[in-house]
Amino acid sequence: MSLADSPFVDRLNTNYVPSESEIPEICALLVDPTAELAKLDAQIQEIEITLSQLKEKRTLLKAPIDAHRALISPMRHVPLDVLHEIFLSCLPSEHNALIDPAEAPLLLGRICRHWRSVSHATPMLWSSIHIPFLSYRYHSPTPLSKLAKLVEAWLERSATCSLSVSLFDPTNQSDPNSETHPLISQLLSISSRIRHLKMSGDAQFLRPLLHLGVESLPLLKSIHIQTTTNMIFDGHLEAANVFQAPTLENVSLRIYEWVHPLTLPLRWLQLTGLSLQCFGFWTDHGYEGGSRLFVERSMCFDGVRIFIGANC
Repeated sequence: MSLADSPFVDRLNTNYVPSESEIPEICALLVDPTAELAKLDAQIQEIEITLSQLKEKRTLLKAPIDAHRALISPMRHVPLDVLHEIFLSCLPSEHNALIDPAEAPLLLGRICRHWRSVSHATPMLWSSIHIPFLSYRYHSPTPLSKLAKLVEAWLERSATCSLSVSLFDPTNQSDPNSETHPLISQLLSISSRIRHLKMSGDAQFLRPLLHLGVESLPLLKSIHIQTTTNMIFDGHLEAANVFQAPTLENVSLRIYEWVHPLTLPLRWLQLTGLSLQCFGFWTDHGYEGGSRLFVERSMCFDGVRIFIGANC
């Protein structure tokens, strides 16, 4: 009898308790179906063994096929100079390259050994970098050391290229030994190659870079500084040597400090871009009077863009 015709169909999936006389009857009904199930399980096991063996053979056969196909891959035969251009076109255009393994240039080195070799040997790929500053106050030495090593390797790959560097400190709180912070030290060591510098963070954190000598910044063309803390110049405006860089053309400052904008030690005659915001001293001339002074000063400039704000 098929289990489909079982007299116990109505009792299935219920809490019914069979009687003593019904138990042998149920056991008898299960003899043939149980034997059939065992046969099916045996057949499935045999098929699975056969399938496993076939998959293993397929893997062994496919590996050399793929390796040989790779030899005739169109991408492998792209000229090196063209590959360089493809790599460079992968870089972001709106911001500096990020230290992110999911984006170029780091991503390019994760595709294959050849691409890794080419990317590491292409200095222009590493000529821009955005560094997310990790504060001693909120991070253990391990991630700080890891980031410092990544930045060091990045800068080494840039060889002698001029650099575009942006540095962002989200905590906006200084470390007691910011001058010795490994990230600051690394930037100080390659300052002669920095062409574009963008910094955002605590005043004490930024100050060592502002006090670099003019001879340390021969290529600096633009600088952007943003801070919401006071005393970025620490009362020594004349020590902000960065503004005297011989090639500096574009300056953007967003700071909180009692500094008269017109006393900034800038090379006014060579500026082509200027943005000043959040100067508490600005109100001494009144908003309109201060603007007039800047317009008069800008008469010397060629195409200067000035954005003046007395308040944030």
